[in-house]
Amino acid sequence: MDNELGGISRRDLLKVATTGAIAAGAGALIGSEQEAEAQQSKVGLYRVLGRTKLKVSAVGIGAGGIRQQHVDMIPRAVDLGINYIDTSICYGPSEDVIGEALRANKGLRKKLIIATKWDAGPNSTKEEILASLDRSLKRLGTDYVDIMQIHWLGSGHVAGDTGTNRLDNPALYEAMDAAKKAGKVRFFGATSHDGQRSKYLQYAINKGRFDVILVKMNYLDYDTGDIPALLELARKKNVGVVAMKTQPNNAQVPPEFAGQKWNVFQANIRWALSKGAATVVNTRIGVDATAQDQAVAATVGKFSEADEDLLRRYAAAISTEYCRGCSHNCQAVCPEKLAIASILHYRMYHLYYGWPEYAKHLYSEIPPEARWSERCKDCNLCSEACPYGLPVPQRIAEARRWLA
Repeated sequence: MDNELGGISRRDLLKVATTGAIAAGAGALIGSEQEAEAQQSKVGLYRVLGRTKLKVSAVGIGAGGIRQQHVDMIPRAVDLGINYIDTSICYGPSEDVIGEALRANKGLRKKLIIATKWDAGPNSTKEEILASLDRSLKRLGTDYVDIMQIHWLGSGHVAGDTGTNRLDNPALYEAMDAAKKAGKVRFFGATSHDGQRSKYLQYAINKGRFDVILVKMNYLDYDTGDIPALLELARKKNVGVVAMKTQPNNAQVPPEFAGQKWNVFQANIRWALSKGAATVVNTRIGVDATAQDQAVAATVGKFSEADEDLLRRYAAAISTEYCRGCSHNCQAVCPEKLAIASILHYRMYHLYYGWPEYAKHLYSEIPPEARWSERCKDCNLCSEACPYGLPVPQRIAEARRWLA
């Protein structure tokens, strides 16, 4: 079942190979043991996704925003050389739309590496987990997925989630074994964008059962999120790394960077690739033709000093706008024990991602007493504790207005 590389012709390969910049960047981006498997194409590099040996395009479709009107964007991306798509059971109609694209475009399934997710909880049974897989396969219109991932560790997205206890459920591994034996799943992964995602994903890697991790990874909280330690462990264990949320606040840019919008977008992609990600997924690649073109262009060449300077200035400008999700500072001082990190996260989904209904759904699952307190009108302890100076009470009030 080896995947074709995006339908790239020999002529296309030779044309891009003449750029030189691609070849120059291959060693730094792949690593000597995998360099021989790198593929040049319209997307600057195909990379080997850890021990899966899957050859993935350096940029991929994050399918969270895909709706029916975007169905043609999937074959368009494949024509550009993009062969990786990341979806989930909770991304609205995303799986259905991908299934529609596969039915409408003969041969498309062979050109795509499809990763989706199941929401296995700490007490889910083997039968419940496998039923979730079967529903995903039906929506996708395929008899197998390349990668099935346990979704969103540590977020509270699944009731009772502590970040690690879902990984201690024996039924999860029984379901994984059964799914693989049946040929319904090729490889398995774990995902997180929690403030403690490095801790949770390291725990997953050390289980020895996960071939891939999908991790929030961006320039602003790379070190504070302890991402270097996570990437080093993944490298040692030969676990493939997929980067998400590389564009803080979904690539919203301060006014002074408006003319450099796509430069920032591309620099963030090149930065994540330079840190060891095999592929970078982004939601706009699934819905925006310009984003597709710019993402593909970003894979040509290495992360440069000019990129570094641009991101340093960009990070300084956006720092007080971006919640890192660390939560231990603000929530430790909150007298009402509000779910501050989750509230700000769902506010971001509403404001920047264009997911108002999904944001409202997630917000509604926070216990009412953890969403808002009248004390927020006068208390500023959370902002004072935030090392980045975010106006936390104001954002909690905005979330209440928009999402309650």
